[in-house]
Amino acid sequence: MPKLLIFQHVPHEGLGAFEAAFREAGLELQTIESWREDLSRLQIAPGACDAVVVMGGPMSANDAGRLPFIREELRLIEETLKADLPFLGVCLGSQLLAKALGMRVYPGAQKEIGWYPLWTRPEARGDPLFGDFPPRLEMFQWHGETFELPSGAKLLASSELFLHQAFRYGDKAYGLQFHAEMTPAMIAEWHEEGRAEIAAAGLEE
Repeated sequence: MPKLLIFQHVPHEGLGAFEAAFREAGLELQTIESWREDLSRLQIAPGACDAVVVMGGPMSANDAGRLPFIREELRLIEETLKADLPFLGVCLGSQLLAKALGMRVYPGAQKEIGWYPLWTRPEARGDPLFGDFPPRLEMFQWHGETFELPSGAKLLASSELFLHQAFRYGDKAYGLQFHAEMTPAMIAEWHEEGRAEIAAAGLEE
């Protein structure tokens, strides 16, 4: 059974709706709680796992000096790309992918919190993941930072506020700034825990 390695950064930002889809695809799931575990001895190589997913979190891809697990995840993403394994980065995970590829991660003009429209880009046509997406779709967002598009990457989706909403690097690595994994229960929990952040951002609930 193919093994999927998942890096999670806080208890409430797990796989959500992705879990059922991954299990239906016949994948064995192993979740690593990065904030609890020592990642320094972990290595990504063919045979150790078959694919890697890095989920979201409130920390920054620029926190490698403050949070050792961010530094180690950047290394592990580089190893994943070198091993040519499938990779999916969600929100923080997409920013870490860009950072691992040498790009700058920086604050956006304002935060996106809640449901926002996205538009697929011309290069999404024919893409294995985005090729069947409609031209416009609504996706849940919760982020304030964005990133430079890695050299050679294909831009797949944009929003009005953030140009880089989804990209593919090579054939197997995807970064999604938005949260496609959300369930109603997750949205309710995030809303409750994030009331102060919503208010500070000047966004209506």
